[in-house]
Amino acid sequence: MYPIRAATSTDLDEVVDVLARLQAEPAHHIAYHGETAEEITAELTGMRPDWASGTLLATDSGGRVRGVLSVESDAEVGRAWLHGPYVDVPANHPAAAQLWHQTADALLERALRLPSLRGITDLELCGHRQHRLLADFAARHDFHTGRTSRVFVLTGAGLRAVLIRGAAEESTVDSAVRVLPDDPGLRAAVIALHERSFPGRTVTGRQLVDGSRGHCVVVLAGARGLIGYAAGYPQEGELYVDLVAVDPNRRSRGAGRALVRGLLRELAARHGARAQAAAVVALGNDASERMFTALGFTLHLELVSYRQVAGTG
Repeated sequence: MYPIRAATSTDLDEVVDVLARLQAEPAHHIAYHGETAEEITAELTGMRPDWASGTLLATDSGGRVRGVLSVESDAEVGRAWLHGPYVDVPANHPAAAQLWHQTADALLERALRLPSLRGITDLELCGHRQHRLLADFAARHDFHTGRTSRVFVLTGAGLRAVLIRGAAEESTVDSAVRVLPDDPGLRAAVIALHERSFPGRTVTGRQLVDGSRGHCVVVLAGARGLIGYAAGYPQEGELYVDLVAVDPNRRSRGAGRALVRGLLRELAARHGARAQAAAVVALGNDASERMFTALGFTLHLELVSYRQVAGTG
């Protein structure tokens, strides 16, 4: 097992190098981070100004980084996300699986003592469906297997078509999509629809509408009030569609597709175009898969989440 220490700001380049190599392999891929060095740097440092304060490292006898675990927590929702554990086992190691698990266990044990996890009893981690080491790690530490999610992406001509469609091609529904205004009634309706559609989600309705988690929100409303909303944010190299919700009584009329198009255009206008757009859909949510597929999105990978909540089991 490798010794564990806290990360420092000078470790960033080596940490990013390790993560980029492991993210490229389905058997080691972890959610929450991107796949390129640029994406990983942006997301790692974006968790907090001092990214190292929530990051632990495992190092070998030569001081090289062999394991990484970063922690992100939200006291308001009482949950923390474990970005890892990543373990870089040397090629042809005679006890690779044992070394992976010993290092991952040590990283977790040290992480649970971080100040940011005081009072947090709900932990979540997530990785590629083919990451069997992570699945075994989760089971040993009483994390229950949660939902399987499918990541869909839109690139190239398909994305350009969404972003530059001319006004003459807009439907009445598309034209009605707008950025969430400073309207107390409409904001309350978005909060209510969000809480109904995504109970227990990592972002609350209040955080969504006040932008404290970085979301851009667009809405579609009619004479009878809110029809639906979409929310997302820019990431390194992509525009991310995080949430889409339409009133159950007003679905199957193109509202969801119009909201996604409106959101992507607003994100591109605010932050510049990106090489791709991405969205995560829970396995079994056939309606959302059909919606994104109709927009030109294609399946990229599948992720499995694991969750440990104190007092359950």
